[in-house]
Amino acid sequence: MTREYTFFITDAFTDRSFVGNPSGIVLTKGDMSDNEMQKAARELNHPETICIRKLDRDIYSARYFTPTEEIKISGHAALATFWTLAKFGYIGSSESKKKVLQYTGAGPLCVYLSFRGGEVDFVDVQLPEMKVTSAVEDLEALAEAFEVDADHIGTGDVNLIPAVVDGGVETMIIPLKKAADLHEVYPKRRNLAMLSEKYHCKSFHLFYYDEEKKIVEQRNFSPSVSVWEEAGSGTGSGCTYFYMKENGILSENRLRARQGQEVGRPSEIEVSEKDGHIFVGGTARIVMEGILRL
Repeated sequence: MTREYTFFITDAFTDRSFVGNPSGIVLTKGDMSDNEMQKAARELNHPETICIRKLDRDIYSARYFTPTEEIKISGHAALATFWTLAKFGYIGSSESKKKVLQYTGAGPLCVYLSFRGGEVDFVDVQLPEMKVTSAVEDLEALAEAFEVDADHIGTGDVNLIPAVVDGGVETMIIPLKKAADLHEVYPKRRNLAMLSEKYHCKSFHLFYYDEEKKIVEQRNFSPSVSVWEEAGSGTGSGCTYFYMKENGILSENRLRARQGQEVGRPSEIEVSEKDGHIFVGGTARIVMEGILRL
């Protein structure tokens, strides 16, 4: 007997179609196997696909998949999903703000939805508690992997040491002193694979901080989970914020980030800290709705 599931494709960190970071969203009913969810993610073939089901009022089970494996959390996929649920009336609110809870591989995390005139207009996703798992002191290896000058790793006049930050996804944060270096990096797959194995990380997040404009420009590469370059990374942005705060680069509890220009899908990302928790937020655009048949 054929089973049918509603699915969506939604672009996160944008208000326009075909830009931002796309996410697959499958509304499950609790009867999809792990293998079926993974195959659905492979079929939709976006950086991440979320298989979500409602457990109770304002409580959801959320499972996140790349085309090849399950991961604990995806910030952009969560934003896209809860924006979509609100747009289609699965989540409603008579007030200006709504809180829901998602159970993820990284634990229970809150999502705040802001409404204006009955329509969702912003989503804030709580990220897991973060920690630095290792310092990356071999700057020459990084320089070779990304074809940048080792002396250009850092920010401003400060020679910061890159680090792996675990924010649900183990992410190597690499600061660069020049915007030109960020835009011209040329990653080598074999080198990234060796760095991933050595430092136990899944993602490489490079950023340049424009101190005058108070904005981060960034790029994210995750070849170990079959995502070459992401257009907008929610968890990566959160890890960058955490890294900047830990190193005294950022005094404010907010950060704006831009990403995706190099892949033709610009993203506008907002990171904030409230009550000791880091959130990634933004808007989204639903571009497709369909039926998945199993």
